[in-house]
Amino acid sequence: MALLLTSILIVDDDTGVRNMLSLVLNDAGYLVESVENGKKAVKACEKSPFEVALIDIELPDMKGTELLNRLRQMQPKMIRIIITGHPSIESAMRAVNERADGYVLKPFEVTELLGMISRLLTEKTNEYLRISAEVTHAKENTPVIKYQHPDQW
Repeated sequence: MALLLTSILIVDDDTGVRNMLSLVLNDAGYLVESVENGKKAVKACEKSPFEVALIDIELPDMKGTELLNRLRQMQPKMIRIIITGHPSIESAMRAVNERADGYVLKPFEVTELLGMISRLLTEKTNEYLRISAEVTHAKENTPVIKYQHPDQW
């Protein structure tokens, strides 16, 4: 199930893929924006944050793996998933090297894609909650030392 107001950016030069993904993801309760190339994806990410990006590996203006790297720098917490109709060992390795969170082959099973997105969002949320709990625990268990004369070091 989608998290409340989870936004997803679709980056694919195939209009049919963008439209199909937009329809499926909107029906699943996600906010969706779609663009056809890397430059427009960068502009969209400059305007607003996205929790998830689905990125075609073959874009007309740049490689999807290059866009992965740029989006990671712009929005480090974003979940980035490569989608490709031309799978290869090389493209999979590049996606892994650029720290893609997922790699999906076209044509994809909608239920599998939705499951992957949901799982990755849950993992991200759980990691945030774990870190938040650790910070709270550290704050509560760290002694505070007050100096009587801080000007006398």
